[in-house]
Amino acid sequence: MSYSIFRVQGIKTLSDLRGIGKHNADRVSDTNLDIDKDKSSENIELVKCDSYLKRFSEITLDMRREHNERMKTTRSDRRKTFEQAIDGAKNDVACEFLFTSDEEFFKGKSKAEIKAWAQDSLEFVTDEIGLSHDKIIHASVHMDEKTPHLHIVAVPLTEIYDGRRKEDILTISRHQFIKTKDDLSSLQDKYNERMNERGYVLERGTPKEIRHQKVQAFKEQTHYHKQAAVQAKQSVKELEGKKTNLELSISNRKSEIDDLKKEITHVKKIEDMDFKEKGTLFNLKQPKNVELSFEDFENLKTLAKSSETLKRENEGYKEEYEKQYNRNTSLREENNVLKQELAQSKKETKQYKEKYELVWSLLKEVKERYKERSPQLFDDFQKVVGYAKFQVNKAINRFSNKPTFNENKLTPLEKQGYQQAEETFRSQKRTRQKENEREMER
Repeated sequence: MSYSIFRVQGIKTLSDLRGIGKHNADRVSDTNLDIDKDKSSENIELVKCDSYLKRFSEITLDMRREHNERMKTTRSDRRKTFEQAIDGAKNDVACEFLFTSDEEFFKGKSKAEIKAWAQDSLEFVTDEIGLSHDKIIHASVHMDEKTPHLHIVAVPLTEIYDGRRKEDILTISRHQFIKTKDDLSSLQDKYNERMNERGYVLERGTPKEIRHQKVQAFKEQTHYHKQAAVQAKQSVKELEGKKTNLELSISNRKSEIDDLKKEITHVKKIEDMDFKEKGTLFNLKQPKNVELSFEDFENLKTLAKSSETLKRENEGYKEEYEKQYNRNTSLREENNVLKQELAQSKKETKQYKEKYELVWSLLKEVKERYKERSPQLFDDFQKVVGYAKFQVNKAINRFSNKPTFNENKLTPLEKQGYQQAEETFRSQKRTRQKENEREMER
């Protein structure tokens, strides 16, 4: 049986949002080799978008106005543009939802049927999660990759009460819609139930199974674990490029500072300036006042402004450089973790496969002995074999999209045992669900 797969991830900066737009809408990717450009015209657009950043600006227009009003009463050295404030905040600028299943689920489905499945998934986001259509940037089904999947990019814009300002303000916060990991798990349960109510036959593991299941083993159900590792490498590569650009900018700024120093040497020194009272900066009749020529006064202002501006800009470049350097280091560490998880998952998959091959060899041997010695018991044994094949498929499906045993190739008696095991599994699942509901009611 196929699984219902639904996950969500944050988009940290406007630059990241632009990059995701190129991948999702423009189908531009230097790393994802699964994209078949010849099939890109088959992609299904549920919510169209020409530019992610333009659509983001439209959605956040009121928030931008609030920000600009606040900046009018903010100290000049603390003012930021709306974009700087957005990128510098801890919250994500947007979030991306992904819905999919395995190849078996989509096999034989028409484009209209896949579009209906995608529309049901989109309605889940608006109905259950609470992100209305006016907050969605783009929703598209990619038909040009190995397995069809739906991407929904949205801005989790909401209004909250700011205790410091004593007023309601607009903010972007995924936490306001999905507060905890348990809430996400609950939403994944609801999504599975909703899709089954709509007529799709999809399996959703119990919360206990999900908690104890290896993260990488779950990712093995689709090809996205490979894509995640590639995207991590690409992010590191992009950050290294940004680092190089920042270093170049700092170098250019240093050159500008050197040039400015040379220009300053042409400005009169303070002790050479022509003051009204010879030999002193101060007017002896009015000690609190300094008198100098208009030209010298303008030179002093130029020096002060240049010094302060260069100092502030240099600190800004230094802060941005450190920020990008730390992020680069974090992504490298995350990439190493993904590699380790992938290697561990492959090792576990190999162990499970070896065990099930051993069990199957044993079943074949027992089957031959029953066939020779007791034809009557052989019929019952075939049902047992069918029952066992279902259990093998159920376990192996956690690591592969393709079942080990094809139900259509079973003998009639094996098929009876297979169906009996499937019904037993469903019955146990319904029982667990009822027990969980009773537990929640308590």
